[in-house]
Amino acid sequence: MLSYDEARAALDAVSDARKASEAVLDRSKDEARAARTLGLPDLSVNATELFGEKTGNIPGTPLGNIQLSENFKGPRSSLNSVWSIYSGGRITATQQALAAGIEAASAELSHTEEDLEVLLVSEYFGLELAVNVERTRNSVLEQADRQLERAVQFEKQGLIPKVERLSAQVARDEAAREQVSAQRDREIAQASLRRLLHREDVVGTRTPLFVSTHSLKPLSEWLQDAQRTSPTLAALAARRNQAEQGIALAQSLWKPEIFAFGSYNMIRKYQTLIEPDWIAGVGVNFTLFSHEDRASKVGAARHGLREAESLQAAASTTIATEVESMYRKVEQAREQFKLLDSTIALAQENLRLRERGFGEAQATSLDVSDARDALARSLTARAFAAYDYDIALAQLLRAAGQAHAFSEFIRQADIQLPP
Repeated sequence: MLSYDEARAALDAVSDARKASEAVLDRSKDEARAARTLGLPDLSVNATELFGEKTGNIPGTPLGNIQLSENFKGPRSSLNSVWSIYSGGRITATQQALAAGIEAASAELSHTEEDLEVLLVSEYFGLELAVNVERTRNSVLEQADRQLERAVQFEKQGLIPKVERLSAQVARDEAAREQVSAQRDREIAQASLRRLLHREDVVGTRTPLFVSTHSLKPLSEWLQDAQRTSPTLAALAARRNQAEQGIALAQSLWKPEIFAFGSYNMIRKYQTLIEPDWIAGVGVNFTLFSHEDRASKVGAARHGLREAESLQAAASTTIATEVESMYRKVEQAREQFKLLDSTIALAQENLRLRERGFGEAQATSLDVSDARDALARSLTARAFAAYDYDIALAQLLRAAGQAHAFSEFIRQADIQLPP
């Protein structure tokens, strides 16, 4: 038997969707970490084996014509360094885009966790609902069995006709069919939760369906919370930041690059006169013509920013709509749950009177069966209202970016259906 919090911890440990989102976040962190040193110089060692010769002739010297011959044969090894002093903003834009990627991946992980929360609520309390319905159907079957026994005895005593006993038999068999159906529904819900949690053993629930009679905080506060804490909006904000850095990156292609460089030869034995022992300097690289249309790249980056801004605005509207819809569904489910109290009270009293009337030949088996079914329907409707409340609450919390607070609402609930 698992409580809801235990089931939540178990799902966190085994969820493949969560593991995938965590992997994306870890990858984003490593990519950003790798870009931290983009502003530092590159340092490399080069080793080569050369084969070659340079010949020449210097005429008209006092010594006559001088023949030159330089043999390049031999190994070479050098220590080389290049340091980008100014890159037109490319390095900064890359680093900030990768940092925004971490924010986006973190928001996506939160989004995955909130989806898992709603999925678990659906599966966990779906099983609890199935158990509740099965319990009601078991009770109905037990009552129908007792009613049939009474009808058989009354028939033998000549107090009721055969048709009344047959009516009781039909009602009992129908109750048995409903009980079997409820049992199968419970087994299906149990298997679904077991597979969600990657469990081999039979999974049972310990946290009952619940309803809070007190109203939620005002809708305006929920809407404000959603704009502030929604992981969907956080992810889109990060994507917008990335798009802005994409513009800076595209614009850097129009700017010059200033760099420092140096090289130190470590093997000098085979050096010729024209090969330096070391060399250092500063250079400027400016692309006059590129095989890529740089203006179009800037334009594409700006369109990407406009797309991100539009998606962010659309998501804000969608989330506000979802928050309001789920808020009203929570209130609706609570009201329906409370309004069923009088229906259940009436159904219980009606069943009591019908059973007494049957013993006094003032009511038929059909009257008792109808009263019993009416009570079962009322109890089942109450269980479904509680389930609808729990599901709508979980969806409201997800829309507002607060699905992690669902367990707190369980603890604050003042009505819990019998386990």
